[in-house]
This record gives sequence, C-alpha cells and structure tokens, in this order.
Amino acid sequence: MPVSDKTKEIILNAAKDLFAQKGFYKTTYADIARYAGVNQATVYRGFQTKENIFRMLLEEEYREIAKETFISYNGQGPISYKLKRLITTNLKLTIQSQILKYILRDEYSQFRNLFNTREKKALDEIRAIIEEGIEKGELKNEDPAFLISVLHSFRYCLLNLFKNEKIPLESKYSLDHLIETINTIFIEGFLNYFHKELPHNQS
Repeated sequence: MPVSDKTKEIILNAAKDLFAQKGFYKTTYADIARYAGVNQATVYRGFQTKENIFRMLLEEEYREIAKETFISYNGQGPISYKLKRLITTNLKLTIQSQILKYILRDEYSQFRNLFNTREKKALDEIRAIIEEGIEKGELKNEDPAFLISVLHSFRYCLLNLFKNEKIPLESKYSLDHLIETINTIFIEGFLNYFHKELPHNQS
C-alpha cells in the first residue's frame, strides 16, 4: 500500500525535528516512526532508508536557502552591494538552519562530500556574479578564483566557529557580528581594493 503525500510530509517533519535535536546518527528509525505517530513499516515504505529521509530534507533545506539567497541579490545597486546582501543572507540561513545546526557542529565530517558539492555550487554562482561585475566594468579584471578562495576561507572559519559550543555567541561573537566582520573584510576590503576606479574626467 503506497504512503500518501500527507503521511510522508508528517514523517519528514518529524525526522527534521529529531535530526535537529539529536543529530542523524543518534536518531533511529523507531524514533522517527514514534515521533510521527506511524509504524516503522510505513516509514520504510515511504522512504526505504534513514539516509533517504535525511538527503531529502537536506536538499529541501538547500533549495530554500538558495531561493532566499538569490532573492536577496535581486534589485538595484552595484555588484559589491548586492553581493554583500547575498553573502549575508546565505551565511545567516545556513547557520540558523535547524537541520544543519547539529550536523555542522557534530557530524560535518561524515557528510563532507555532500556539503562540499553544495558549497562548490554556491561558490560557482558567486564567482559568476564577480565575473559579471568584471564584464560590466564595476570590478577590475582580477582573477575571480582568488576572490572566491578568500571568501571560502572566511566561510570555513565562520562554520568552524559555530562548531565550537564554548564561544559565547550571545556576546560580541554573535552571528550578526561575525557576518558583518566577514563582509567588512571581503566586500569593503578585498572588493573595494579591486574595484575599478573611474578616470578623473568621469568622476
């Protein structure tokens, strides 16, 4: 007997809550079934494996993050300003994600390949934006790969900070403070440094 879409949604929501609370490995099939109010056979018929449930949730989470991220990029303004909005939105949504929060802190290494694939796609999209800025003459013709490497390093540092529970995130090390610091260094530092200066007769 096939599992209805409504029941699948209930199971997915239950698994999402449990993964956020306990992580992937400490959450069992039985936990998911009990939390969803169904039997384990129903969970199996709907998804076969716990890995399938997790991947579906992760894919949906990344789709939502990508959608909100690039909505933030739309609008008027120079490339550097729009890029700052995009990076701020993406980093905040990634860190604040309920399902990613536990995984990033305790189980990142087990899902490294999956995360690396998603991170590469996001960085490739940002690289395309930088290249657009170069084509429009808003940025100098510098190597976009260098700028992406710098941004990736900042992002890696931020994720590592949030893996450490000892950091008092409610203080000056809050998410807003850390992201603003990254934007100040990368957008207002690196991109302004590489920003194309207009000839004096065009200023």
